[in-house]
Amino acid sequence: MMTITATEARKTFFDIIKQTNQQHEIIEVQHKGGNAIIMSAEDYESLQETLHLLSQPKFKQTFNQSVLEANAGEVVSFEEVFGEPL
Repeated sequence: MMTITATEARKTFFDIIKQTNQQHEIIEVQHKGGNAIIMSAEDYESLQETLHLLSQPKFKQTFNQSVLEANAGEVVSFEEVFGEPL
């Protein structure tokens, strides 16, 4: 994560937007009134989805079981799941 001052952020605002979207850089902006984070909307949505999944009861248990099954080769094909070839 990159950290810059509010003055630097103001001077380079459009470059910061470009950088967060193209390079998925998260930027902390320091200000005497409190710090803020700038990140791409795509990364924010991803973070929100992750938080939602992790807040679901038994998600970790179900996920870990899925990983064990996949590692053991207990998988099905796309066609078996959806009834059509990939």
